[in-house]
Amino acid sequence: MAHGIGGSRRTTELLLLCAGAIPVLLLYSMYVINTGAQLSLETLGVPIGLIVAFIAAHIGVRILAPGADPAILPIVFVLSGVGVTFVTRLAPEDAMGQVIWLFVSVAAMVGVLALVPNLDRLAEYKFTLGIAGVALLLLPALIGTEIYGSKLWIRIGGFSFQPGEIAKVLIVLFLAAYLSENREALAASSRKVGPFTLPRLRMLTPMLVMWGMCLLVVVFERDLGSAALFFTMFVVMLYVATGRLGYVFVSLGLLVVGGFFCYQMFNHVRVRFQIWLNPFADPSNTGLQIVQSLYSIADGGLSGAGIGKGMPTLIPVVKSDFIFSAIAEEMGLLGGAAVLLLFMLLAVRDLTTAARAKSDMSAFTAVGLVASLSFQAFLIVGGVTRLLPLTGVTLPFMSQGGSSLLSSFI
Repeated sequence: MAHGIGGSRRTTELLLLCAGAIPVLLLYSMYVINTGAQLSLETLGVPIGLIVAFIAAHIGVRILAPGADPAILPIVFVLSGVGVTFVTRLAPEDAMGQVIWLFVSVAAMVGVLALVPNLDRLAEYKFTLGIAGVALLLLPALIGTEIYGSKLWIRIGGFSFQPGEIAKVLIVLFLAAYLSENREALAASSRKVGPFTLPRLRMLTPMLVMWGMCLLVVVFERDLGSAALFFTMFVVMLYVATGRLGYVFVSLGLLVVGGFFCYQMFNHVRVRFQIWLNPFADPSNTGLQIVQSLYSIADGGLSGAGIGKGMPTLIPVVKSDFIFSAIAEEMGLLGGAAVLLLFMLLAVRDLTTAARAKSDMSAFTAVGLVASLSFQAFLIVGGVTRLLPLTGVTLPFMSQGGSSLLSSFI
């Protein structure tokens, strides 16, 4: 019976992939036509290669994870297809690299399915995973290269990568193992403080350690985005494991304290906040990115300027941090909303997977990873639309950047 369910799920996945291929091919074709080239197998090599890669991934999933959710792979396929089209449009010189990274990432995804058939086995190595994750996270502070004011990259020869992206996955695995082991103790231990039921200090230790680490990342790597991301991921996992709002209130308090401390102490944090409050105070210097981004999004209107017809390249670093502004300009409110709906659908399907998980370890891992992907998308879209202060995180599956793609697919 299980095989029958798995088989019908995989058939659904294949049909959804075929449906997803239509917008991906159409978008890329519009881009090719607007550059003045002819449509041919050669000019459409990128989306065709992408379709082949995802069909291969589908075959891998069919063999290795027949019961997996049928909607996740097609959603990621459409996001990656739109992403690669826009990277090609905005930075043609980076397009080949992005496509190669996409193929590597899809291969890595299938590799993970083959190598890690069961997450519970990883729980035995939780401290190894945790230490490796923390080391990767703090490595750029020691030997990193500074790009756009944040020390996130490590350069080896002509190759640069962001260890923090892989650290994310390792830290989620460590937290999932820790929480599934100490779930009862964390949920039971608490004391009354006035109207609130707060956790005991001994049980708060992991939260305080995480908070301290996030502050270290902000201080030494000047990276607000990663710090906010790790902290949110941790709090969501803690809440899901214990069901206690006390933890959420304590962590929000810590976040406010940490934010205030960083605002007072560090100029780059202050500048980010001031740009957020009023980018028009210095529109040709510090506020340039946000101002251009807001004009880009406004210029898109309802249905967009058409791919290749807008001027999103006026935004500095548009291919990575501001790719959503380019999508909103050239695909309009409808295209931008479609991308956000895909991220929301992805989150819903991921949470469904977490709810179906056989063990606490698997469920918490799924929750941690969906929190990481969804909050990252929320952070960057919030940043480019001025809902939140700008933090230079990437838009998962879409922004230019190999490390981000690789960790998202893993």
